[in-house]
Amino acid sequence: MILMWLTIFILNGLVFIVRKKLSSIEMYTTSLFSIFLALFADSIFGGMFKLYSYFEAGVDWIDFVGAIGIYPAVNILFLALYPTGKSLIRKVIYIVGWTLFALSFEYVASHYSTFFQYSGWKLIYSIPIYPVLYILLLYNFRYVKKFRGIKEPIFHLTPLEWYGSIFFILYMNLSTDAVLKGKYELYYYVVNDVHLVDFLYRWIGLCIPILLFLSKQAAHPSLWRFILWIGILSVIQQIAILINLFHTIEWDHFHSILHFAFILFLPWINLLLLRYLMRGKNRGTDLT
Repeated sequence: MILMWLTIFILNGLVFIVRKKLSSIEMYTTSLFSIFLALFADSIFGGMFKLYSYFEAGVDWIDFVGAIGIYPAVNILFLALYPTGKSLIRKVIYIVGWTLFALSFEYVASHYSTFFQYSGWKLIYSIPIYPVLYILLLYNFRYVKKFRGIKEPIFHLTPLEWYGSIFFILYMNLSTDAVLKGKYELYYYVVNDVHLVDFLYRWIGLCIPILLFLSKQAAHPSLWRFILWIGILSVIQQIAILINLFHTIEWDHFHSILHFAFILFLPWINLLLLRYLMRGKNRGTDLT
């Protein structure tokens, strides 16, 4: 655990130094993508295939502390220090350098710390993965820059508001499921384990309805609409129960109402934050 806290302290200290190279909205939206990408990968490799875990098998609160403290900081540092306008060779060397850093950190975390625990994973598996992840961070940043330049709303939300909301909702649903479904085992989807249908259900049964709610709420905020969409999500869940997509263990209607209120309220707060940050200073780089 010492390694985790030390890493969080150092990386976020460096972020404080280089933060002016990116705008607040760029740092926030790209960090949403990076932390979702990390949790998604952990859900597949760690949850579904059980190839590794943090500290110990299963889900614990400290896992989220490490993820939130490390992944956004790495994302911001990688983007802020990227050699914009330099040669392709310089850019390749830069990505290789970050890959070596990630591999070295993983080696130390797995061999000299309890932070990262192998249970089938090998360091060699990570070699082709890290460059792909860094390239995805670059492309995500370019989408953020492109969407930021489009001010015309689409169904009451600008493209960047849609983009930031999607990854916030996806991460929120993954993390709440990790706690409620994984740690406390209150419910599960198709099988009592991580399954590909879990991700499909989160997208169709949760993400799309919440996005529709945000679209309507952004145009005309209403407490009654908030209550209405709690009911809509409850109906969707009941349909999922009838067709055996959702199974309850220690879960009832009261828990569902609290859960739906939570996952509707947080994206609304995130949308307000996105709008606030979008009014900030226009700085940053194209990273081309």
